[in-house]
Amino acid sequence: MTDLFQSVPIGSETFSLMNLTHPRVEQEIIAEMKTGVAVYYDQRWEATGILTDWLAKNTDLFRDKKVLILGAGVGAETLILGRHAAQIWINDLSPTSLTLCQEQLVENDITNATSLCGRYEELDLPEVDLVVASFLVYNSDTYRAMSRFMDDHKGQIILVNERLAPFPKLLKERPHKILFEQDAALGVLF
Repeated sequence: MTDLFQSVPIGSETFSLMNLTHPRVEQEIIAEMKTGVAVYYDQRWEATGILTDWLAKNTDLFRDKKVLILGAGVGAETLILGRHAAQIWINDLSPTSLTLCQEQLVENDITNATSLCGRYEELDLPEVDLVVASFLVYNSDTYRAMSRFMDDHKGQIILVNERLAPFPKLLKERPHKILFEQDAALGVLF
């Protein structure tokens, strides 16, 4: 049987990363999908891996800050952010992914995380120093959600996305700084 956690180096640190193909994890994910939760957290996106590596090299950007992670899933980026930020809030549409993410954080002795389940553009969110999101703009609905969120949010946002339409449209409409480009991923600071 495959181990639930795998030891993985991220930057100069090592973390216990949850194995998303573990039978228990797959069973929980499938059970939730059968209830009609339409989310895509049964894999780790390439863009998220690129973001995680970049965050590991730039911990001073969020060290001892309050950070909101939109669409966190069971993301590896939550480990880097949770270890170095003062407080993190993890958001996702999926209750199961948030439970698994919290389990992964606790496995890594990270206890400064609060879960926020639901559509981020509809939630009453905490005031934070930084928002981090990966691969959240990929169709017209997600574009509108991010635009509404950006209209209301006053702080910095790091958004990593592939150049799928309408992400380039979002870039044309809002002032930003490109943090990195790697493979299909583009990291942007708004």
